[in-house]
Amino acid sequence: MQRLTELQQMLAALLILTVAGSTVWISARTLHRHETVFLDNTLHRMVKSLGQEWAEELNLKRAAEAAILESAPLGARVDILDRQGRTLASSGSGPGPRGSDVREARTYAWPGAWIVVTISTEPRRSALEALSLALLVAALPLAVAASLAGRWLARRALRPLSRMTTEAERISASGAVRPLGKPGDPLEIAALAASFDRLVARLDEMARSERHFTEDAAHELRTPLTVLSGELQHARSDPALGTRQRESLEHAAIQVRAMDELVEALLFLRHADGSREGSSEFAPVNLADLARDAVRVLLLQHPKRAADVAIDAADEVLVSGHPVLLASALRNLIANALKFTEPGQTVRITVATSQNVSRIVVEDGGTGVAPEHRESIFQPFYRSPEARASKEGFGLGLPILRRVARAHGGEVVVSSSMLGGARFELTLPGWAPSDFRPDAGRAAARA
Repeated sequence: MQRLTELQQMLAALLILTVAGSTVWISARTLHRHETVFLDNTLHRMVKSLGQEWAEELNLKRAAEAAILESAPLGARVDILDRQGRTLASSGSGPGPRGSDVREARTYAWPGAWIVVTISTEPRRSALEALSLALLVAALPLAVAASLAGRWLARRALRPLSRMTTEAERISASGAVRPLGKPGDPLEIAALAASFDRLVARLDEMARSERHFTEDAAHELRTPLTVLSGELQHARSDPALGTRQRESLEHAAIQVRAMDELVEALLFLRHADGSREGSSEFAPVNLADLARDAVRVLLLQHPKRAADVAIDAADEVLVSGHPVLLASALRNLIANALKFTEPGQTVRITVATSQNVSRIVVEDGGTGVAPEHRESIFQPFYRSPEARASKEGFGLGLPILRRVARAHGGEVVVSSSMLGGARFELTLPGWAPSDFRPDAGRAAARA
């Protein structure tokens, strides 16, 4: 709107300057033409008067004096000269015969005299100056009025677009698709809103189809994976198995568990994508407790890393969110630090809050993340060259972390740590009592 208003103001100023300049120019040309007509008429009248007086007096000097006395107009100087240029008679009023501020016209008249008429250009210049001043005085309030009117018209014309922008942001935040247009919108705005409505509806349909396909495929895979895992467990319990067969079954069981973890991660990723639509399940969550629980669970899986992990968490760091999603996101964050560090390398976890923003910082003393990979690691299934070479996984832990963070109105970024490795910082909006509704808390507890 600011740009449109500025363009309207520039256009209004250009129009005002054009009108004012045209008015002054036309007025100058008109006054100049009037001066020319006045000079021509005065010469014609003086020639006629001199001829009549000569016929009566038969003396050029007396005829010149009589003609000037009877016919010389006010506001102009009339001089009658003989053939040698000597003055025979002069009106003695008006401007002098020479000067840059006068206009002069002359003609030769019978019986052998020059008639010279001189007028001042000062009245014309004064009139133009007065007109310019009047236009300037009138243009200032006109420009202000045009500016205010342009701003008002721009706001009025763009109000539907501003409303559509706000509505689109709400759709982006909540995931609930609603029409952007309203009855009464201008035809152009209504056509634009209808196009966007169709586009958003199509995108929402595609997203839902993809989500449903992933969920259905994951659910369908659960049953055969469960059966396969049970059969492998049963086969491994057979005491008659040889060592080679037992190792093969063990490898197969590991792959089945990996596939099961992949299915669970895909389901969880879709749940994180749809969590904005389920924001009614949000409840007050203590991030400090979630972080301590995540550390405890992970150290049970990696007991040898207990001395490497240091946690500094306040007693209570509350956010409004989905407890299950946040707990899984924190486990992924801390597990990633343990995964990419070796025994003896420090993993430091800090949980704090300030200015209604809650932060969880996980730093490690590993090799870190190269700057060119810092955004790519948050893409599903992306794995850095180092991870592909030496670490197992699917590349879903950090994407889940970022999607959960954004679903809660937060963000996660990675940088370099003072410990020598990576520094992941998860920020979430702090909890406010107005965020919590009893029914939301019960829904979260059921989840």
